[in-house]
Amino acid sequence: MALALSALEPGELILLTIAVVGLVPVLLGYKPEAKWFAVGYGCIVVGTLATNLEALAFNTAFNFLEHSVGLMGVGIAFAYATYHRRQRLLAQSDDEIESPEV
Repeated sequence: MALALSALEPGELILLTIAVVGLVPVLLGYKPEAKWFAVGYGCIVVGTLATNLEALAFNTAFNFLEHSVGLMGVGIAFAYATYHRRQRLLAQSDDEIESPEV
């Protein structure tokens, strides 16, 4: 077991620790309108976990998971989150313009 754990890089373990600790405020401050940001952060955690697990076993599978979910997934989730937020802000500003208060 100790030999397997020695294959892990300290920098990647620190990154995983920071990602998991950072997951706590993301989950505690969760709001339905920001769900895609939470999904994106979850992708970051999955990616960092896969980065560490690929040193232990199933190198190709965890490498694929790291790059597909961890990198591509977070990019898609954050891009959709910003697009969705922008659409809601534009809809709110259109409502304010169409119905001015007297």
